[in-house]
Amino acid sequence: MNVTIIPLLLFMVFPAITSAQTTAELIPLVQPEPHFTYCSLLHITTESTLPPKPKPFLGIALSEIKQETPPLPCPENIFVKVDRVARGSAADKAGIREYDIITAINGTPVCREKGDIVSSFRKNIDRQNVGAQVTFDILRGAEALSVSATLKELPTRYQPEADHRRIEACPERPSLLAPALRSTNTRSLFNDILAGLFLRSSAVHNPGQTSDKDPDRLQLPEMTWLLRHPLTSGAVARDLSRQLAAPLHSADWRPDDIVRSAARLLEAEPAITAPQEITFPALLRAMESAKAKAEKALDRLSPAEAALLREKALSSPEDEQWDSIVDLSLKIERRELFNAFVPLLPFFTRDNLALLKQDLIARFGGNTEPILYDAVTPVGRVIVGDAGPDVYREDAALILDLGGDDLYLNNAGGTRPGMPVALVVDWGGNDRYIAGDSFSQGAGVLGGGFLLDLGGNDTFVSPDGSQGAGFWGSGLLYHGDGKGTFNARSFSQGTGQMGIGIIANGKGDSVYNCSLGGQGLGLFAGAGLLIDRGGDDYYQLGGLQPDFRDPLKATVSFGQGFGGGYRAEKDKTGVPGGIGMLIDEAGDDTYVADYFAQGASYYYGIGILHDLAGNDRYFAGRYAQGAGIHSSIGVMIDQQGNDSYYASFGVAQGMGHDYGVGYLEDDHGDDTYWGGQLVQGAATGGGIGILLDLGGGDRYTCNGKGQAYADADDCMGIMIDTEPSRDILSSHRDVVPVRVGVKNPGK
Repeated sequence: MNVTIIPLLLFMVFPAITSAQTTAELIPLVQPEPHFTYCSLLHITTESTLPPKPKPFLGIALSEIKQETPPLPCPENIFVKVDRVARGSAADKAGIREYDIITAINGTPVCREKGDIVSSFRKNIDRQNVGAQVTFDILRGAEALSVSATLKELPTRYQPEADHRRIEACPERPSLLAPALRSTNTRSLFNDILAGLFLRSSAVHNPGQTSDKDPDRLQLPEMTWLLRHPLTSGAVARDLSRQLAAPLHSADWRPDDIVRSAARLLEAEPAITAPQEITFPALLRAMESAKAKAEKALDRLSPAEAALLREKALSSPEDEQWDSIVDLSLKIERRELFNAFVPLLPFFTRDNLALLKQDLIARFGGNTEPILYDAVTPVGRVIVGDAGPDVYREDAALILDLGGDDLYLNNAGGTRPGMPVALVVDWGGNDRYIAGDSFSQGAGVLGGGFLLDLGGNDTFVSPDGSQGAGFWGSGLLYHGDGKGTFNARSFSQGTGQMGIGIIANGKGDSVYNCSLGGQGLGLFAGAGLLIDRGGDDYYQLGGLQPDFRDPLKATVSFGQGFGGGYRAEKDKTGVPGGIGMLIDEAGDDTYVADYFAQGASYYYGIGILHDLAGNDRYFAGRYAQGAGIHSSIGVMIDQQGNDSYYASFGVAQGMGHDYGVGYLEDDHGDDTYWGGQLVQGAATGGGIGILLDLGGGDRYTCNGKGQAYADADDCMGIMIDTEPSRDILSSHRDVVPVRVGVKNPGK
């Protein structure tokens, strides 16, 4: 055996524990360097990617059902009910119908004794071979039937992936994880998990659906890459965060570049060119051009169809017109729509806004009225306000305010029917933005809405779909330095669906409150971003909509770095999720949420929370803090500070469920982790859960099923702590640098 001496670390590998739940235990003989990369921690050399072996596919969507008069003895009387049958599938050809109750597979009863009966049923099918004939006992009303189905292959389609090969170009030396997989005899299992994730990266989202419905093309290439290269999740998240925040660090800060980078994530990056002049007339011409191009990009929609999308912008699959919403969305070419705003975006840089202000003063400086200019133009109403306190009550396409403590009671850069482009630029003052209508304060619905407030202690209040929200369009709220208070009810503060929603905030202590959905939320084919430059900030999300799992105690958050799609169920079309990111660069911050938040994701979505510095506190309930649920990627990274993480129920803190990938990384500081169950490097159902802590004296507490845990032999939990001698674990096990949690090692 060849032994390589690694300059960074030298490990002693102890024999693997062979119990049902095992961990690899490695003790460093030399303290590791303070800076770690993907290469030194997680990189695993793999063979060139080959298509995984075919997976069996029955073609039904299921849910649990309790039978008061069970067809066979069962401790809880809970069985599986067929909610949907894919057209042309094995189940369809066998005659299985919606509402059938399946009671047995090949004579083995299907009922719940413990755990998730739907997941158990799926695993039973996964264990079969393609082409196998499977017999199902079903209950259809009062009639008991037996049918046989010949399993087909899981349908897949080509999905392009993003290119992050640079990340995987590592030196030829083992990472911390590599010897742990060897010592626990789990490398083969790891390869099987990768193959399962690869297969899901190309899965058809609506098997058997008619060809005119093709939401598969909405799957993001970043999503495809991360499912195929899950260990790179943290490194990719850092790269994306750096690219998106970099324009705010430029001497000529450039919100326009943030919009362009966000569009790149959606494969719809516009080509921005510099304007020939920065003047008031030039801006009006740019507005006219943007309006004309936006209307042309949307001319595939009839007036009635456009009205339906406006009315249903905040709808979920529970809406009876959901399939129509998806179909109409697919008629819109996002790249063409984003290109409509190309003439306008170059005006949004610091230097160009300074030139524009100079031009306004030169043109209107002799006017002594508070409103220097007010006219109805081809783009809509245009207003120029002076440097004193002004009040804006009526909606306008363009407001340019030279300063002062102003009050906005209108759309404030929100699109309206007939007004697909809206812009506000306020050059300073302690302003108040109070909207009575939704889709205000930098919101683009079937268009582009932009609000740039260049500084001051400002307050923003709006109902829904506001404060940097884009639905079939682009929405941007940029706030410069100063304290900011942002209050909204739902789907605001950086929310994108079939579009881009961005809220970018400068330095200052800020408060963000939203009751449902926002603060970096990417819904289908959307990018939602919240970027905060610094300050001791407070983020609160949730409280409006009870979660059905625990409706008396829990609410849905959907945000603080959350990407979510919708699975095909019953008669509803499934769509892959978007990307949601929250980037906070400095300050002692507090994050409060409940279910689905804080670097979490659902169904082919990507959720990222990246906090770069400060002593931070994170509070959540479930599916949070680096949790990937149902073939999705959830990433949470905190780079510096003494931080605390709390997840009351759990399924959090580096947790991957149902072919999902969850990743939590804390780089420095004395940290505290508290979670319920399935936390701190845990996985279920073909997923991977990863927790990395790269230094400090840490305390880990969970109620069970955590700290490198896998609930079955098809998933893996990974926990790495590079300074274990100072740590305390609730499990009372000796703390070691690397733990690999698997069930039935070597199987």
